Amino acid sequence: MNSLSYSSEANPDWDKQITCELLKYVKQLTGLPEDLKAYTIYAHNENTLRGGVICELHGDILWIDSIWIEPSFRKQGIGKQLLQKVFLSGIQSKAKEIQLHTYFKEAHLFFLKCGFEDVVSIPHWKWGLTCHLMRKCL
Repeated sequence: MNSLSYSSEANPDWDKQITCELLKYVKQLTGLPEDLKAYTIYAHNENTLRGGVICELHGDILWIDSIWIEPSFRKQGIGKQLLQKVFLSGIQSKAKEIQLHTYFKEAHLFFLKCGFEDVVSIPHWKWGLTCHLMRKCL
């Protein structure tokens, strides 16, 4: 038996290897490509980022990985405009639904107003916050 060592020192190459190996396994299970189509949409003033959304297409599901609006620019319709662009990307990519999860009460209410529904809520999940898995059919 090999003698293993364990460390918690950051190693970006090993992080990349772990991710790559997990994606290979996902491909075996699902047939989905490892190189998922990614979408990033930015809201900006010239070269200053004010908000954005990062998505990936997983088969017929468009997954919103992250969405953020600078606090001073919230409640001005920017989030809704970003989501409209995400919906359009999903439709163009023939996605059947959009999925996401959020831990933040304000964001949860925002997504409900935008037509998302709760699939499941898990109390005291990451960071001790409730995680809401949500989806919207296209």
